[in-house]
Amino acid sequence: MSIHSDFPWLNIVQYPFATREFDTGDGWMNYVDHGQGRPIVFVHGSPTWSYSFRHLIRGLCPWYRCIAPDHLGFGLSEKRPDLDYRPEKQADRFEKLMLHLNLRDITLVVHDQGAPIGLNFAINYPGRVRELVVFNSWLWPQQDNRTAMRLATLVGHPINRLYYRMLNATPGFIMPALFADRHRIPKTTQMQYLEPFRGFDEREGLYQMIQALRKSGTWYQTLWDRRDAIQHKRTLFMWGLKDPMFTMDHLAKWESEFKYSETVQFPNVGRFVPEEAAKTALSEIRWFLLRSPTLSKPEFV
Repeated sequence: MSIHSDFPWLNIVQYPFATREFDTGDGWMNYVDHGQGRPIVFVHGSPTWSYSFRHLIRGLCPWYRCIAPDHLGFGLSEKRPDLDYRPEKQADRFEKLMLHLNLRDITLVVHDQGAPIGLNFAINYPGRVRELVVFNSWLWPQQDNRTAMRLATLVGHPINRLYYRMLNATPGFIMPALFADRHRIPKTTQMQYLEPFRGFDEREGLYQMIQALRKSGTWYQTLWDRRDAIQHKRTLFMWGLKDPMFTMDHLAKWESEFKYSETVQFPNVGRFVPEEAAKTALSEIRWFLLRSPTLSKPEFV
C-alpha cells in the first residue's frame, strides 16, 4: 500500500486515498480500493486519472467499496516509454485487475476512453456487472467525429511530437477546452490533472490513447458489435452538453441502444462532469444506486 512518497506534487488533502499496486505483467498499476460493501469501479479516460473521481469516491465509500485504477501511463501508475498504451491493451490490463480482485455485482462507472476500456470487461463478463454509469464517452469508431480526428492527427503529427520532446510541453492545451469554463476550476486542481504528464516520457500513454481515436476503430467496432451483452443493463447516462467532442449525437446513440437507461444532462458542463458538477453527479449516482433492484439499500446521511 502506497502513501505517495514518490509523488511530492500530489495534493493529499484532495486525494487522501492510500493506493495499492497490481502487477499487470507490463508494469505496476496503482489503484484506489477504499470503503466496504458492494463494489463500484471507476474507469477514467484521457487525459485524466483516478483523481477525477475523488469527490464521488469520498461521497460513496461509507456505503460501498470504491475501486479506481490508473491505467498504465496515467496518474500514479508506471509510465514506460516503450509500452503499448492502446486502449485495447489497457482493456486487457483492466480485465486482469478485475479478475485478480474477483469482483462481482459491480456498478461500473466509465468516462471518456474509460468506456471502451471498462465496458470491454462488462461485455466479456456480463454476469459480474450489475449496472452502468456512463459519462461523456463512446463505444464505436470515431472516424466520422471531425473534432476527434483533428485532435488525433494533431497529436500524432511528427512535427508536434518533436515539439513536445524538445520543449517539454504539457498537455495543458487539451485540458482547458474540455471544461465548460476552466476559470471555475482552481489552478491547483488543474495542475493535479497535468502533473502526471510533465515529462515527455510520461506522456507516451496519453499520446497513444489520443491517437487511438483514429487507429483503434476496428477494436471499437468489435465492442459495438457485441453490445447486446450489456444492452439490458440498467444504465445511468450523465452528460455534459458543453463537450466539444462527444455531443448530443453521441448521447442519442447510447440512449437508442440501451433501453433500460435514464439520463441526466448538464447544460453548463463540459467533458468532466465528475469535476465540474461533482455534488449533483454524486446525488444522481446515490439515487440511482438506491433504486437498484434486489439491492440492500444503505441509508445515506
